[in-house]
Amino acid sequence: MKMKTFFTPVAAIAGLFLLSITINSCKKVDNGGIDIPKEQQVVGTWSINRIQQRIYMGSTFLKDTIIPQHPNPKNIASFEAGGNFQYKFNTFSNAGTYQFKGVDSVISSAYRWKMLTLTKVLFTVVSTGTDPAYPGATVHTYQTFIR
Repeated sequence: MKMKTFFTPVAAIAGLFLLSITINSCKKVDNGGIDIPKEQQVVGTWSINRIQQRIYMGSTFLKDTIIPQHPNPKNIASFEAGGNFQYKFNTFSNAGTYQFKGVDSVISSAYRWKMLTLTKVLFTVVSTGTDPAYPGATVHTYQTFIR
């Protein structure tokens, strides 16, 4: 009789353990929205978290700088489902339309961004251009948007 009492609690614990493993193995994994098309993921208003510029002369690195933020009233990038776009950083403001080109580019009337990261909460892009303060230099501007 003693054996029967011992095995009943052990069997119950083992059963609960197997049940919890089975339930947890069937949970859907949150993949950060990877299965959602980029055209849907980007829609909405993003706060501009940081703008960083890296300046090169040829292949020689010259300078790395973070652009100071002075929101007036907010620093945002807003993408609407219909293709309308609004960008506000400090006192600069721009509105127009945007579109995706290829698998990794967002193009608007004022910007040509290569997408580095796009999740439900993080969107990072880089653009390449010039700066009159550094004639002949190439400027890589990295922007980080968050929700």
